[in-house]
Amino acid sequence: MSRSIRPLAILAAVLLPAALAPALGAGAERHAAGKVVTIKDFEFAPAELTITAGDTITWENNGPRPHTATSLDGTFDSGNLDAGQTFSATFANAGTFIYACRYHDIMQGTITVVAPAPTPTAAPTGQVTASDQPVVGGAITLAQVSAGQASWVVAQLDQGGKPGKVLGQTLVKAGTNANVQIRLSQAVDVGARLWLLLRLDAGTPGSYEFPGPDGPVHATGGQIVMQQISVTAAPARRASPAPPASPPRTGAMLLPLGILALLLAGGLLALRMRRH
Repeated sequence: MSRSIRPLAILAAVLLPAALAPALGAGAERHAAGKVVTIKDFEFAPAELTITAGDTITWENNGPRPHTATSLDGTFDSGNLDAGQTFSATFANAGTFIYACRYHDIMQGTITVVAPAPTPTAAPTGQVTASDQPVVGGAITLAQVSAGQASWVVAQLDQGGKPGKVLGQTLVKAGTNANVQIRLSQAVDVGARLWLLLRLDAGTPGSYEFPGPDGPVHATGGQIVMQQISVTAAPARRASPAPPASPPRTGAMLLPLGILALLLAGGLLALRMRRH
């Protein structure tokens, strides 16, 4: 029986490492994905690793001999790492870092650090609400302007169906703004069309810069936030009613005065007769 067991033991010794090899390889890949570099067999595994700024790499010495992980530019140095010891370094800045073992110069590795992707920001939004209206006191009034951030609402004269000359602009705050007035720089004929556009206050705060950084605000579908209105005629003023004229004196008004005079004359006559 002992003779039959020995060949089986030899066969198991040959096949078992081969069966475990894929699992070990997968484990090494998981370590690399977890930003771990294994030191063994006089090499760094993986020898090349790409990370994002702010990530941390840990070196593990899984070999029997001491090693180091020392960057050529002095950015990091693990110092002596005996078997089983680890060293970690955090990379704050983008760049390429080549390192090696100070004891064994054939052992080299490269760390590539890339900048993190910018955090997406919500696209600015807004809405302009206005109706056809006359120019009153050299200005027009918008019922409501909504803006995701500080913005300019701009009145531009229509030119061939598109916004043309800028006639005026008003800065609005983020949020909802009611009854926004835009003072126009010139007189506008009745029937003229005006474009009302929303532009970001993206340059110097409070300074209208277009052409320049104060570009248009786009709606969700990509269209520019704007509205067209027409200039209407001002309503006609009603004439003030004339004050009532003084009524002419008539006989009906003079009659009481005559009666009063007669009464006074009669009284005087009666007084004289009593004296005599």
